[in-house]
Amino acid sequence: MLNALDTVIIIAYFAALSWIGFHFSKRQHSREEYFLAGRQMHWILVGGSLLATLVSSVTYLNTPGEMIRYGIGFFSSLLIVPLIAPVVNRFVVPVFARMPITSAYEYLEKRYGPGTRTLAALVFMVHTLVWMGLIIYSAAFAVAEMWGWNIYLTILIAGLATTAYTSAGGFRTVIWTDNLQLWILFAGALAIPAVVWISTGSGLVAWWNLFQQAGRAEVQFFSWDPTVRVTAVASMLNYFFWSVCTQSSDQVAVQRYLSTPSATFARRSVWMYAFFKITLTVCLLICGLALFAFYAGKSGLPVEAFARQIVTRADKIMPQFVAQEIPPGLSGLILAALMAAAMSSLSSGINSIASVYGVDLQPRLPGLRSWKHSVRTDKWVSFAAGAVSCVAATGVAWLVTRTHWNLVELTGRVNMIFVGAMGVLFFAGILFRRTGARAVLTGFFTAIAISLLIAFGKEMLRLERSFSFLWIIPASFLTGLGVSYLSGWVFAPPAAERVERLTLRASLHVH
Repeated sequence: MLNALDTVIIIAYFAALSWIGFHFSKRQHSREEYFLAGRQMHWILVGGSLLATLVSSVTYLNTPGEMIRYGIGFFSSLLIVPLIAPVVNRFVVPVFARMPITSAYEYLEKRYGPGTRTLAALVFMVHTLVWMGLIIYSAAFAVAEMWGWNIYLTILIAGLATTAYTSAGGFRTVIWTDNLQLWILFAGALAIPAVVWISTGSGLVAWWNLFQQAGRAEVQFFSWDPTVRVTAVASMLNYFFWSVCTQSSDQVAVQRYLSTPSATFARRSVWMYAFFKITLTVCLLICGLALFAFYAGKSGLPVEAFARQIVTRADKIMPQFVAQEIPPGLSGLILAALMAAAMSSLSSGINSIASVYGVDLQPRLPGLRSWKHSVRTDKWVSFAAGAVSCVAATGVAWLVTRTHWNLVELTGRVNMIFVGAMGVLFFAGILFRRTGARAVLTGFFTAIAISLLIAFGKEMLRLERSFSFLWIIPASFLTGLGVSYLSGWVFAPPAAERVERLTLRASLHVH
């Protein structure tokens, strides 16, 4: 149970979020302010917000668990992070900077036509609601493990609280609360190693040596067997293509670039995101080392025996440590960090869904065109998105009890199905002048088929082993992009005047 000091910290955290939300609610007089913060956000804040949003409680909670259970292979992806910013800044940011748009999917209408835009907007909404459900569930799971709270009640509290301040304060609130939550994430990630160091007297070198003795420091570089769960190459390719696809096709990311004053500031925010990403991931890796060493010493078992015994409960180690070993005050901070990881992503998803609905779908779908476009309507849509995400989280809670996957793998298999396909829509438009709507949709649906085959091939084809979830995005994106290019030579190309200002060649002159 939380003591008085922990309770004060949690109340202060929720009070700060609420104050920020309702403070900025006074500025919400236009849709550009509500969805893009007037396009005046500072690039440091945007970079911090992007990380806080994309990290989520799934990553924050399960990075130590993934490391304890499987070793460091999954985290070879850090090596590829410095290459992501140059690709995004060269291929993605200039294209969006040319157009005064609110939604990423406005580009698709200009490039391919209204049908492609509507399809992408609908896919984004479904994908984001599933993602939000995973996020809320993971935070509720941690709280239930640490303090015995009812998991469904926790889902309701976190979901409704986030929905309230996000709906009221719009995108400016999202950016500021994301950055507050980012620093809470860092504080929580540093607190656990500090407590282990003080309680055991051992440090990072000793933790690493113990990890090596358990065989957890070994990394398989590559395998031609696609069922091998983690290799360094697969991990790097997965994170690289996930990043470039997400930051080109996901409104949650693109909305942040559009909120900066210019392409120059948007590019700086991408580099800031990369810096924060590397720093926070390293902190969470150290958390994994510290927790492994702490419980290995406490078990009294030989390290090899402990490594085998800990596998079945690796996801629960971090919540267990916080509940049983963290002193009063710090445990409240850790709980705030876990909630922050969920709520920052949830708030971003809520606002992005509202923007896509209001800009991309409402004016086009029959029965919705007659609705009045207003900030008040956008707030109601935000509230509805938050409510649906709570329902999705309840569904995730049911699903987790019926699979053998840990949360990292569940997220990989369920939440990555559309990522590569959505990336195909944008990169085919940016790179290939001959690719029109029919050609790109051929590639899009091919990519989805590949994603489903890799994610659920064992169940669909009755294979003995599942394909590694790390290949879902690289294989689907590259295959879909290749099919889009080849289909461009089969179907009639788009009119030259349509693509003239929408491809990489035209966008390289944007500063």
